[in-house]
Formats: sequence, C-alpha cells, structure tokens
Amino acid sequence: MQHAEPIRPLATKPVLPLPVRLHADVRSTGKGVCIAMVDSDFVIHPDLSMPTQRIVRYYDAVEDKEHDLPPTIATSRHWHGTMTACTAAGNGYLSRGEFTSLAPNATVVLIRTMNDSGRVSTPTIVRALRYIGAHAVEFSIRVVNMSVYSDEIDHTLDHPVNQAVEDICARNIVVVAAAGNNPFSPIRPPAAAPSALTVGGLDDKNTLGQEDEELYHSTFGITQLGVQKPELIAPAIWLPAPILPGTSTHTQASALCALDMLTDEMLLACAPSLMPHSGLPMHLWTSRNIPALRTAITEMIDKELIASPYYKMVDGTSFASPVIASIVAQMIELSPMLTPADVKEILTSTARPLESFPTLRQGAGVVSQRAALAAARNHAATVAPLTDLV
Repeated sequence: MQHAEPIRPLATKPVLPLPVRLHADVRSTGKGVCIAMVDSDFVIHPDLSMPTQRIVRYYDAVEDKEHDLPPTIATSRHWHGTMTACTAAGNGYLSRGEFTSLAPNATVVLIRTMNDSGRVSTPTIVRALRYIGAHAVEFSIRVVNMSVYSDEIDHTLDHPVNQAVEDICARNIVVVAAAGNNPFSPIRPPAAAPSALTVGGLDDKNTLGQEDEELYHSTFGITQLGVQKPELIAPAIWLPAPILPGTSTHTQASALCALDMLTDEMLLACAPSLMPHSGLPMHLWTSRNIPALRTAITEMIDKELIASPYYKMVDGTSFASPVIASIVAQMIELSPMLTPADVKEILTSTARPLESFPTLRQGAGVVSQRAALAAARNHAATVAPLTDLV
C-alpha cells in the first residue's frame, strides 16, 4: 500500500487507564456501594450519568440546600470536584470505557463545599460530613472521599472536622482523605483525623515498570496524636480526568485533536477554521508551513496534557484519594461487613513499600489493589455478619 505522506503517531499524550496502571482486578465494580464526594463543586457529567444516572443526590453544603442533581453548566469551581468524582466512580462513557474508574457501578452523592469566593471553610466541611451521617442509610453511603482540607493546623479531636470524621467512621463508613501536595506543609484536617485513611502520592511516570516509580510531592508527617500520615500512597500524576463538555478547554482540546488527525492537505484546508479555537498563535492560522503547524500542534497538546477531546492528564493527591476510594468501594461490594478499621488494615498490610524512599513519606507503601480485593474476598468468607452496618 502506498501512502502520499508518511504515517506519523498522533500527538495526543498516551495515558494509561487506571485499571491498566494498577494491574487491577476489575471483577468487582462497586455495585451497591455509594461514595460521598466532598469537594469544591460538581456538574452532571456523562461518565456519571450515562447510560444510567448514578448521581443519587447533590447537596450544596455552602447554601445548605439539597437537590436531585448538580448544575449542568460549569464554572471554575466545578472542575476539581467533577474530576475527582469521575476518578472515583466514572465509567469512561465519553472514552467508550477506556478511561474508567475501578468502581464504575458505584453510585455517588456529590457535596459542594467551595463558596463563590473560592474558599472552603471549616463549618462547611463539618456541615457536609453531618449531612452524610444523616443520610448514610438512605443512600447506602459506605465510603467518603475528601479532597479538601481546612485552613487550621489542628490534629486533635478538638478540631470539628477531625471529630466529624471520627463520628462518620464510627458509623461504619470509610473516610478517605487526600494528604495534600506540599511536603513542607503540615497535615491538616480531615487528613489529620486518626481514623481517616489518608492517601499520599505515587509518580509511576505513566509506565507499567516499577523501576520508574518515585514519590509524588505529598504532604506527610506524624500528627500531634502520634498517628503517621499518609497510611499509603496511590498514583497521583499522569491520571486521566474529564475535560468538562461545553467549556473553552473542551473546545480547545477538540480543535487540537482534530487538527492533529488531519492529512497534510486537509490540515491546510481546515486550519483557518479550527486554529482560532486551538490556543495557537494567530500568525499560524493561515500558515502553509506544514512542519511548523504540526510542531505547534504537538507542543500545545503536550503543554495542555490532552489525551483526547474529552480527557486530559491531571495530578495531585486529590486524585490519588479517589483512586483509593474506588478500591474501598470494590472491597465493600465483596465484603459488606468490612469496618473502616478492617479496610485500613487490609490496605496497609497488602501495600508494597517503595524501596529507597522513607517510610514516613509513604506509610505502608503503594496500594496493591489485587491483594486488597483478595483479602476482602477472604474476609467475606470468614467473618460473621454484623447486625448494624451504620
């Protein structure tokens, strides 16, 4: 077969789907388990709502108002929460299942905590946790993901967020909290709560080889109560997350991906109409220099970490935390009698220490999803049923 021009790789950044990078056992999907996401804010996203609506409630803890579903139009405060929710429970609908979470059949309760000024206050976080406690039975909430933190540096149970976390865990609900992204800052609530499962970050270099692994720049330390945080680490960088449909970022990603896939002839014909949406310099919009155009397109895709028109790479322990939350949902599906203490013990005892890096920064080490699920299955086969789960 003859080609008019050389075949070249697409510039879109290849990103390993989460189940692949974790060598995951995907037989459990979080079915029957609800994850409460406490985050900035959310919009309805197809990865959570198609083909089946899995958002069971939206609670605005800032305004103290309950709604069936979150908003449909995104603003800046909606990005973070929607991305973490899809990391925890997305089914990859807009990627035809490629960028799925580990718990694609879990349901979610989405809880807004960021106000219009971009701040997440301690009273709002407490209100969110109290809402979860009041509605845990109604929505079958067994896991809480918290990728937010309070301003105060208080590790004791005098801090209302830490106490609220302890109250939630006492109701047999697992609270997973992001450690934070600054190794020079102290752990803050809710990550400081003794019963929280606090998650730090792993940098796996977007590869499958363990020889490439390094620590992400997570927050770590020993709390005033003598508890080491984080308890374990999970991938925190090079993670696929949704670009919110209808936003300017979606428009830019769509234009760049379209330009990248065109033949040389089509590129010259379509560049004037697509270039204005690409974020590329104006002088390129009518350029006939194909190598220069392709270089600029590749560099912009690389800069924006675009994996497809609907997904890009993100980083932070905010995303490592929902990875663990999704694994916890899988574990609870397999063994509903698991307590928060059981879950923490299984995850830490099966984790793989990252050699040549200090224990203080990684806790028990890298999560081992397959081993954790095997332990959950064993637990289900041996434990006596509890009378009260919540």
